[in-house]
Amino acid sequence: MKKLMFISGLALVFFACSSSTSNEAEVKELSSVEQKVSYGVGLNTAAELRKADFGVDKAALIQGIIDGLDTSRTPLLSEEDMQAAFKEIQMQIQAKEQKAAESKAASNVEAGAAFMAAESKKPGMNKTASGLMYEVLVMGKGPKPTAESTVSVNYEGTLIDGTVFDSSYERGQPATFPLNGVIRGWTEGLQLMPLGSTFRFVIPADLAYGNNPPPGSNIQPGSTLVFKVELLKIEKK
Repeated sequence: MKKLMFISGLALVFFACSSSTSNEAEVKELSSVEQKVSYGVGLNTAAELRKADFGVDKAALIQGIIDGLDTSRTPLLSEEDMQAAFKEIQMQIQAKEQKAAESKAASNVEAGAAFMAAESKKPGMNKTASGLMYEVLVMGKGPKPTAESTVSVNYEGTLIDGTVFDSSYERGQPATFPLNGVIRGWTEGLQLMPLGSTFRFVIPADLAYGNNPPPGSNIQPGSTLVFKVELLKIEKK
């Protein structure tokens, strides 16, 4: 609904920036600042409509602009009917996005399973009952954290194609967090690590972010993730 309300808000700005209905014919040249602003708002509105991807009816769109500009006209839709239409199309968009996400997730889960099958054949690779896979790069000699511990680590996270999506090494600062506040693969995996250890984890989607990766991340739904983790410190309670 927010996306469609934003689009309708842009349209209202377009109405306000247009001074008359004399511009109904195709415009070939923009000379005044009012024309330029009106045209710019029109372009931005069209861009938002393309993102919405619900099948814009150009004739109805243009008629809505004409009726909105001319206050003597009676709109073809009541406010209630317009809001109901917005709600219905938003539900259709969400269903379409959900279906696409599920399809992409299934593909990623399949690719992750193939990757993990290959990883399982490597010497030194271990697998827990949950499906978490790990290999010991450096075995420390200190105590192990518990699920209630707060730890400091350096880490690098990659997709199965090797793309780095997060790294404390790149930031130049270790990460500190309660172990029961992260993905399940980390909560389980770090409890296997004595202080001073460095492990490599291969974490299936159901122990990572599943179908709900962090917003803005290049992690896709259903992604298997790989982490190199160095346990630096177990905070004292």
